Amino acid sequence: MSILSLIALYAAQLALSLPLNSPLLDSYDYIVVGGGPAGLTVANRLSEDPEVNVLLLEAGPADSGELNIALPGMIGHEIGSRYDWNLSTTAQASLNGAVRTVPQGRGLGGGTLINGMLWNRGGVGDYDAWVQLGNEGWSWEDLLPYFIKSETFTPVTSEELALQFSIEADLDVHGFDGPVQVSFPHYMWNSSAVLFDALNELGVPTAYNPNTGQVAGASFLPLSLQPDMQTRSTARTAYYDPITARPNLWVSTGQYVTQVIFDGKQSNLNAVVGQPEDSTSHGQGLSPDTSKSIYGSGALPVSFQNPAIAQAPSVKRRYSSQMWLWVKRLLKRRQQRSRPPLPARDTPGLRAVGVEFASNSLSPRQTVAASREVILAAGALHSPKLLMLSGVGPAAALEQLGLPVHLDLPGVGSNLQDHGQVWCWYPYHNPDYPSPTMLTANETYADDAWSDYWANRTGPLTSSAIDGVAFPSVPLIVNGSTLIADMAAAQSPEQYLPADTDPTVLAGFARQLPLLVEALSDHSRAGYEIINANDGALTVGNMRPLSRGTVMLNSSEPFDPPIIDPRYGSNPVDGQLLVAAMRFNERLLNTNALSQLEPEQMLPPAGSTDAELLTYISTKMQTEYHLAGSCAMLPQELGGVVSPDLVVYGTSNLRVVDSSIMPLLPAAHLQAVVYGIAEKVSHSMAWLSKTLTDYFVQAADIIKAANSATSSSLPSSTFSSSTFTVPPTSVREPVSLAQSTSMETSLSGGSPTQAADFADYTTFVTVVQTETVYA
Repeated sequence: MSILSLIALYAAQLALSLPLNSPLLDSYDYIVVGGGPAGLTVANRLSEDPEVNVLLLEAGPADSGELNIALPGMIGHEIGSRYDWNLSTTAQASLNGAVRTVPQGRGLGGGTLINGMLWNRGGVGDYDAWVQLGNEGWSWEDLLPYFIKSETFTPVTSEELALQFSIEADLDVHGFDGPVQVSFPHYMWNSSAVLFDALNELGVPTAYNPNTGQVAGASFLPLSLQPDMQTRSTARTAYYDPITARPNLWVSTGQYVTQVIFDGKQSNLNAVVGQPEDSTSHGQGLSPDTSKSIYGSGALPVSFQNPAIAQAPSVKRRYSSQMWLWVKRLLKRRQQRSRPPLPARDTPGLRAVGVEFASNSLSPRQTVAASREVILAAGALHSPKLLMLSGVGPAAALEQLGLPVHLDLPGVGSNLQDHGQVWCWYPYHNPDYPSPTMLTANETYADDAWSDYWANRTGPLTSSAIDGVAFPSVPLIVNGSTLIADMAAAQSPEQYLPADTDPTVLAGFARQLPLLVEALSDHSRAGYEIINANDGALTVGNMRPLSRGTVMLNSSEPFDPPIIDPRYGSNPVDGQLLVAAMRFNERLLNTNALSQLEPEQMLPPAGSTDAELLTYISTKMQTEYHLAGSCAMLPQELGGVVSPDLVVYGTSNLRVVDSSIMPLLPAAHLQAVVYGIAEKVSHSMAWLSKTLTDYFVQAADIIKAANSATSSSLPSSTFSSSTFTVPPTSVREPVSLAQSTSMETSLSGGSPTQAADFADYTTFVTVVQTETVYA
């Protein structure tokens, strides 16, 4: 029997569905830190290969389908809840010392549990700029297949709504069999159509399909929305719930990763670190609260209802004695060996061998090993924090906190960006146009809305308050003037950055600045966003921020929140752009179309001077929830943290996959972008893993054949050296068969004969599969 047949046989007999928070093994091939859109995408795609084991650790809980999460009409209600990290910025110097809250998703699904559900990708030029910053392979054309791969798109089903809200679908840029459900609500606020008419009056075109890469214009954005039930499609419902039956994917919630462990490097923290005596104590995460579930009180989402996992995890299945012997030996070998990783790139470097984690600051620290890679997908605030806690970051900052420096990487935590937004309030007084505020202010209206939803899955609760938006270009709103772009071009790169900015980070911003000037000057590219809440709020969000902030450690204690300093408004160009945006709002109020809504200019007050508008901005600017850039994908000499394959510089097998790698923010809401990034890197990782796994399987059979004369009790090999396929040189040149055999000999501590015999054939080949056999 061949090794592949043997593995298939025991896998079939072992076909268990692993419940959430199953007891953990001591070692996995891949460990993913963070269960948001990036982490769940990576874990899903890597675990498609049944030959590897994948562990995902998430600090937050699994949701229970609460109505506040599931229904678009309840967006915003879970901000500040247990599904939010409840973080705040430092005092913002340009905002009169004010502190701003920074909502960040915390739970299985991450930000997709609490975001606004809007689904757009940004423009072609946004990603071409990434390439110009040194990231070959990250253009719009490069990313589009992965944007498509992530989604199942359902066009608007009502021709009447499509016509009223100017919605068209270019099916060539959408996917139809991906994990995330992308569709349109069954109810749309009719004031959005009026706003589109007003924008058209002032020359802002309608972007009928905003996901083609041509962004500048007014658009009714699709949502991450399940089309039949009209409920939120989260990273969890998309990438985890459908694959809970995979026996090679472990997901554990309520587990806070405190550091990455590197081979041969001391722990950064004065804590008890070591393997727990009983590995079955791992992964006992948080149980879901079902009291407010959309599935009904006491009911559970699909990932908790699989009858195949009704047994307690400790109950053993029955196998034939020979099969159980093989399985037991294999699992023991996988648990006890700390195997070398598959290198992610050619340059050798610091090797991640596992992570340390705990459920809270009072719990004992536990460790779990990774034989191939560790992937950080903890977001723009927690990924740089975790790198620094692990000894990777600006040396001076780490030393100041008493942390050992394993890699001096000054860009970690720098280049932090956000789409700063300013709320503007022009309440509509025409009663013929209902608004989302009526769901909380009008009891009769709210009762009718709930009745519509439960009876027909329609009505206002199926619609986000924010649907029709616009992304005007800067030249359009300032009548073609290049004043704002000229102001940006006249700056020196260091002028508005902190005096102690590292020279490499400064060099990176110097390369970004002309690209931002270009975007601010381009009639075809979005400069800012008009966020229409359908109640008179026309919030303006800066899509081309020049302000750059930082996220740094507060202390060496992992459970302390990071120091978040976005430095909102620190570059004056950001304020000038928002002043121009508010002036354009005033013009909108005076259009024939919008006047029928009977708007009243309240905030900022009518007649405000530019200076007064800047003061208003300093009192109202806040996050648009699009933090990015703090582990930038840039050349290292430009303050970069990760290479274009998202491997941390100076390491061989540690990646970052989330919004923190974006060198420049695209003009978009970020969830679709993050899914695309994760799909892209997962594809390359899975290809490398499969190629090398196939190589090692064949290598093992060749070694077995060479030793068969003294190993007659083992299954005979059906492979020969003539069937062996060498991986391409772009992966890396393998060593010779003789060298490979020699390495296996040393691993077993004996002769080549003992190498073939050192456990049994199953264990031997499995170990060889996952060993790194490189020169």
